[in-house]
Amino acid sequence: MPRRHSPARARKAEPSRSPSPASRPRPPRPLAEEVDARGRVRFQLWLDGHSIRRPPLASVRMPRRLAAELRAVFLPAGYPDSVRPEYLRFQVFDTVQAACSYLRGILTTSALLRGAGVGETAASPMAAAVAWVLRDGFGMFGSLVFSYAFGCGFDRNVKEWRLFADLINDVGLCLDMLAPLTGSPTAFAIVAALGAACKSICGMVAGACRASVTAHFALKSNLADVSAKEGAQETAVTLLGLLLGSWLANALGDSQLTCWAAFLVLTAVHVWANWLGVASLRLTNLNRQRAALVCRLWWSAPNDEERLRLLTPAHVAALERPWGPLLHSLTGPRLASRLLPLVGHAGGSDDAAVLSELARLYQGEAYLIRMDSTGKLRAALSSDATGETLLKVLFHCELLQHLQLSGRAVACSSSYSTGLHTAEMITLAEAITTVREAWPSFVSALRDSGWQEPAVSLDSVAGIRVNIIS
Repeated sequence: MPRRHSPARARKAEPSRSPSPASRPRPPRPLAEEVDARGRVRFQLWLDGHSIRRPPLASVRMPRRLAAELRAVFLPAGYPDSVRPEYLRFQVFDTVQAACSYLRGILTTSALLRGAGVGETAASPMAAAVAWVLRDGFGMFGSLVFSYAFGCGFDRNVKEWRLFADLINDVGLCLDMLAPLTGSPTAFAIVAALGAACKSICGMVAGACRASVTAHFALKSNLADVSAKEGAQETAVTLLGLLLGSWLANALGDSQLTCWAAFLVLTAVHVWANWLGVASLRLTNLNRQRAALVCRLWWSAPNDEERLRLLTPAHVAALERPWGPLLHSLTGPRLASRLLPLVGHAGGSDDAAVLSELARLYQGEAYLIRMDSTGKLRAALSSDATGETLLKVLFHCELLQHLQLSGRAVACSSSYSTGLHTAEMITLAEAITTVREAWPSFVSALRDSGWQEPAVSLDSVAGIRVNIIS
């Protein structure tokens, strides 16, 4: 008799079927979440079937929690998206140089007190106090004079002035160390006063540059937050300096040799940290050096793709040099040139003819450009010139220099009395046509590359203006 399989066995014998994807239970999904300024999820509401539940908070380990709190104290909210990419690198080197300055300040203060006679039985406390007050007063006066002479240039050349501030601070601290070695009270007072003036100038220049750098770093209208976090970093460096300074003072003792050795080592580290920190800045405003660089890169690039790559602030920052603005003002085009050096020196009818020809060539422009007999470019600006005009002048000058290097540009006649000769006329006419055709593309490329405004401050040139009346 055949065996009958029970339904249970039959069901058991059947191969198991995996549930279809549609019938699989879906994992619970978040319905909503709360995110803080740093992008961290603080709270979630989950939809599980028909019920809404709140998941238990994940336990955070102490090191991670401590790191998060330190980040909240010393870094701007939303870091790294709320600041420039080079922010952390700059702040690290800035912290190193600030610590070196603080430690050297302890050494120089000790030297000044020793030179003022503190600790000697014959020394007068009142005389030491008066000398100290006079020293500080001389330093404040020096900073006022320096601010009057150079105050308008800090925004244009932030990197260069920042390096200058730290170098003048090094000079001031070195003078403080040398003051006790002068041998006479008068010489001591003079050297100490000069050191105070250098340090006071450093404080004024560094403060002005710090404002520009802080504004550069703030990307999300968070200038106050970035400034506050920089203040917190300086406070932490000061507290750390108190501890290290106390240890350093006890370790060095009264030995002049060890104090000088420590001072020189700290100065070397200070210069190194400042150089790397300032070099990391990728400023997005144009001064004369950066404007000349972007114009030169534009004319030398083989195609538009290469131009967009070369014109970025990061690439231009790698080409900048601290002495660049000074070198450009000495060897670059003579901007805001006077009228007679541009057309001649006699002031006669020949000069008038040259001026008429130049005015016809540059009709519609707020400038005149000519290459003199030595190959030096001279540019005269009209009263209508703007910051964009100055950038266009540099753009035009770089083209003429590019043509000069290739042997296609011709200087003016050596006698200034024959007017514009044919070869010079052809060169100037070709250059102005090329500039007018390329200018819109150049301005658009600057904006696409990340520069703030296609303009150079007119404060960087003298106030001479040349207006063509008729």
